[in-house]
Amino acid sequence: MPSKTSRARSAFTLVELLVVIAIIGVLIALLLPAVQQAREAARRMQCTNQLKQLALAMHNYHDTYKLFPPGSVNLSTNTGANQNLTNWAICILPYIEQNALYERYNQNVYNSHTSNLPVLKTVLPAMLCPSDIATEALVTPSQLVSTPIAPGSYKGNTGRRFAGANGYFDYPPYLASATAAQRTSIGPLHATGPQGFACERFATIIDGTTNTFLLGEYHTKSRPDCKTFWASSQNFHNLAAAQPESYTRIPDWDACYAATGNSQHWKCYRAFASLHAAGTVNFAMCDASVTTVPPTIDNVIFESMSTIGRGEVATLP
Repeated sequence: MPSKTSRARSAFTLVELLVVIAIIGVLIALLLPAVQQAREAARRMQCTNQLKQLALAMHNYHDTYKLFPPGSVNLSTNTGANQNLTNWAICILPYIEQNALYERYNQNVYNSHTSNLPVLKTVLPAMLCPSDIATEALVTPSQLVSTPIAPGSYKGNTGRRFAGANGYFDYPPYLASATAAQRTSIGPLHATGPQGFACERFATIIDGTTNTFLLGEYHTKSRPDCKTFWASSQNFHNLAAAQPESYTRIPDWDACYAATGNSQHWKCYRAFASLHAAGTVNFAMCDASVTTVPPTIDNVIFESMSTIGRGEVATLP
């Protein structure tokens, strides 16, 4: 017959149970970062694939129309909501299997017209990076559009600032004032319209399609109303510029704005930044390849990679 002592030792003691729990906790603590890294790697890969598909859609658009889509179409140098028509993201909808959505957009009225709001309010997974946050809810932008619309994660590259602190190629009031020399700072996707700016073609990207940004990411962990808005044609809602200030590559609109001295919000509205590990930003190039740029990239190289015909010989290190 087993003794009372042996029967008593058949169960865990409290100390043994606590040791086992502690070991399990340590193992979970060691495993969790690896799981998180694997998940982020998967999200980043999906984001890269989406950028690739958007760039290929632009190539297909070019094959059809012999030019790239406009960054935005403007009726005048006025920034009024009723002066903006379509944009690059809407133009390529038929080439990302969204022809039905494209057909719902009325090209004959302005972008945020009541008849176009169903398109602007459509949450489109193809325009959303999985690493971005708060992308499923409609948001009213901080400027220009007064109704909730769908966010996005990708912005077209307009080039570099061509004058002062606010000379951007998405901003109609400044476009008409750009000199011939300043126009060499333009990117592949910019405002078009009566200012004499036309859509770009492969032939106009003389700096090389492999070395020129086409699309890039913009995510922010603050100010959802300052996110990307994929279907909006309002200036900076889905267009950005490569800027020399490194704080424009912070994925936090409030932190970017604070770094300007709380006085130059326009720089943060036109930023490229991401919530990927280490803040690296994915860019689709004009040849439809996708590359990753660290937020610490040399500012001269970063700006040089954004222009289509400035004559700069720049490649990523």
